[in-house]
Amino acid sequence: MTSRSGASGVNRTLIALAGIALLAAGLWLLGATRAVADHLPAWWPAPPADGVLLDREGLASLRGTGWWAPAVMAAGTVITLLCLAWAVTRTPLRGLRPTGPLSTTRAELRITALEDAVCEDARRIEGVARARCRIALRRTSAHLALRVWTLPGYAAKDVLDGLGTVSTTVEHALHPRGLDTRTRVSAQRHAAPHVR
Repeated sequence: MTSRSGASGVNRTLIALAGIALLAAGLWLLGATRAVADHLPAWWPAPPADGVLLDREGLASLRGTGWWAPAVMAAGTVITLLCLAWAVTRTPLRGLRPTGPLSTTRAELRITALEDAVCEDARRIEGVARARCRIALRRTSAHLALRVWTLPGYAAKDVLDGLGTVSTTVEHALHPRGLDTRTRVSAQRHAAPHVR
């Protein structure tokens, strides 16, 4: 199972650097002089010879109107909230909140405690020697990776019904979320004596 936290960190870093570059380019264009004006498209209105692309008189007339300041503040607030909402949806759930809501009201369970309980339930099944599990929470779903080793003399089909019951129990515990389960069953090796 690979972690995507490193990839999402690189993605966020690249997006932040691109945003900083665009912001710097925009600020440079706002304060640029005739050097930029010579390279503007033909349809762009020509700035005055001693002015900048955004002249002071035009900006002062906009500031003098009653709608300008509230419109700029509202647009900035909406853009900021949209960016924050996007950043929150991109944040992995397991790293920030290691608890998950249970199907009962006002009850939360630490994911590590649930993993320990699942492993213990799997070990109680007849024929299971060892068990390991990992639960990964997503916003609307959960993923259970269950790995068990059977005792010598038991086959995978002997323990699958019990593992299905364990998976159903986890699904009921994390009820608002759907549960995807991946189970891997291996046979424990016989301890063969070494001959010398």
